[in-house]
Amino acid sequence: MTLQEKSGMKKGREVNVWLVGVIAILIAALISLIMVSNMAASKSDLSSQVNKINNSLEHITDSTSSLNDFTSYQDSQIETLSNNTKSELGDANNAIADANNEISQTQSGLATVSTETNNLQNQTSSLQSQTSNLQNQTSSLQNQTNSLTSQTTQLSSQLKNVSQTAAGTQTALTALTATVNSLPTGLQITPSVSSNTISLSINSSIAQTVALEIVFVPTADMPQLATMDTSLAALYSAPPVSLTAGSSVRGDYTLYWDTSNNVYDLGMINFLTNSTSLTAGLNTKTITYSTSGTYQILITPEYTTGTGSW
Repeated sequence: MTLQEKSGMKKGREVNVWLVGVIAILIAALISLIMVSNMAASKSDLSSQVNKINNSLEHITDSTSSLNDFTSYQDSQIETLSNNTKSELGDANNAIADANNEISQTQSGLATVSTETNNLQNQTSSLQSQTSNLQNQTSSLQNQTNSLTSQTTQLSSQLKNVSQTAAGTQTALTALTATVNSLPTGLQITPSVSSNTISLSINSSIAQTVALEIVFVPTADMPQLATMDTSLAALYSAPPVSLTAGSSVRGDYTLYWDTSNNVYDLGMINFLTNSTSLTAGLNTKTITYSTSGTYQILITPEYTTGTGSW
């Protein structure tokens, strides 16, 4: 911008010099022409012409002076414009420099924001990975819990089977227990078993009449059917235990609902014998039975009135 202004000013001055030169040449040519054409003119005419020429020269001089003044004014205006332009260009350059600084700062800030955004994305990805790992660990823990629950259920079932098996492996004599409730003083019952025969040695201090309640309790689960009526009908038609105490004794069945297999299971079989008379001292009574399955046998005397024998 400054080089162009200087070139314009120099060109303006060169034009003014050439203009003055051209005018001077024209004036000289005009004077020569007038002198040649008026050689024979009178002195008064020559003086008049010279005056005219002088006047013309004065006008030309005035014009030249005015032109020079105008040129100086133009140069001054151009110089002022140049200075103003330089100042404005300086201000513009300063503004551009400030803008460049702000742009640099903005770019630096954007780079920082980009870096922080990348860091945040990395942290988010890491958190998502940790969350996924935690979910996997939770699922694994749930699976382990389910497995432990299943194992606990299996262990409970195994313990139940072991308990039932242990009870079932007892000998008939060990399985046979005599529970005596409200026995009068001096009444003792000593049971023994052999070949499905229960032998009772009863020592009574007085003569009395008793009946015996004999209960068979299964030592293992004995599932029946889905309804109580059909289960009882099946049991009475094919009794799992039959008992003879002098004569056949009917058994009554107690059932319970088993939630593990959704059928009724056999709880126990109750037999109540006929009354029998005891003499004071030692008495022997024999009971025979047949079974399918293993049972714990409970014996309880029932005190009656009247007489009976078996």
